[in-house]
Amino acid sequence: MLLLDKIFCGFFVLATCGHLFGTIKMTVFGSSLFVWSLSGVLAGLLLIAFNLLRISRRSDKTIAVLALAGNLGWVSIVLLFGHAVGNLFDPRVVMHGVTAFVLALFSLRSLKAG
Repeated sequence: MLLLDKIFCGFFVLATCGHLFGTIKMTVFGSSLFVWSLSGVLAGLLLIAFNLLRISRRSDKTIAVLALAGNLGWVSIVLLFGHAVGNLFDPRVVMHGVTAFVLALFSLRSLKAG
């Protein structure tokens, strides 16, 4: 399960890199949308860091709670994005949503572990 947890963190890294690439290619540099989109990249990177900390410090319940809250928050934002673009099956929604949901399950599992 530890390997699967790390693999989903890797998926999250790929999704966040995709978000960064999309920000650079699809928005005007320096615009408010560009800056706001970069904040999403930063949030994704911080959430990845929380998940990696949770994996390496399995007995730390505080990190597990923060990772769980962050992952569930990410799922919520992704679903709102899917609704905003009118397609909950948009590849961006699916990639980010499934990844964050699975990481939330792993975070919950970390909380329940001894």
